[in-house]
Amino acid sequence: MRKLLSLFFAFGLLFVAAGCSSEQSSTSKNDDKKQESKEPLSKEEFTKMISNPDKYKGSKVDFYAKIFVEPEKDDDGIYIQAFADPKNSEQNVIVVADPKTDVKNEDIIHVVGTVRESFEGENALGGKVTAPIIDAEKVEKTDYVTAFSKPIKTIEVNKEINQHGYIVKLNKVEIAEDETRAYVTISNQSNSKINFWENNAKLLVGNTQLDRADNFEAGYPEIPTDILPKTNVEAIIPFPAIDANEQVIKFYFEGSSENYDINIEPFQFEVSIAQQ
Repeated sequence: MRKLLSLFFAFGLLFVAAGCSSEQSSTSKNDDKKQESKEPLSKEEFTKMISNPDKYKGSKVDFYAKIFVEPEKDDDGIYIQAFADPKNSEQNVIVVADPKTDVKNEDIIHVVGTVRESFEGENALGGKVTAPIIDAEKVEKTDYVTAFSKPIKTIEVNKEINQHGYIVKLNKVEIAEDETRAYVTISNQSNSKINFWENNAKLLVGNTQLDRADNFEAGYPEIPTDILPKTNVEAIIPFPAIDANEQVIKFYFEGSSENYDINIEPFQFEVSIAQQ
């Protein structure tokens, strides 16, 4: 589906780019017919707008999205195709912004602007596809957590375990509606390479064991296979969502050293999240 939409919009934006100036002029003459609003659309209204943009012409919007194809640019503007719901590859929008806007494919953006109208076209299979055109007042790059996964609760931990110069520090834990995140620093102060087995990470909640979760949309920093001596690695390790009212949770991390004369035990952290 994503590829088909990309093909459709890559073709369709040629039309949008060519028609921007005339459409904006025509649109400005009909401002009195628009549903002007001072406040941006609510989340629920925004969802309704996606399926019927023309009903919301002139409405203000303030939303986050992830770009899914390389933007096109000319002297009049930059034309951005993005999903406001990237996890499900839904709520596709076309954002028209200042040509000086510096964004690229896969960037997560914060957009403030106005609904211009609906754009219609066909995808590669001949199916009808529509998307709202948004005239942007502001487009700025941001990150996945800020855009789509704000924490319900943040616990500052700042605890570390040191085994023969292999140091794992749990900096903080964030509990969000869609996931739980462990912010970890891995420091190699030994004279040998070390390995951190990210896929073996576990979260223990009561008697329930949760494995590390995949979040391909987030773009979290990847942990290298080998961590060289005297280097640090910052990591965000996602797990499934948990109840923010839990009392205590435990994290379990594994790794190894290429110095085979030493033994690296699992790194275990107990975190109290009650009344945080």
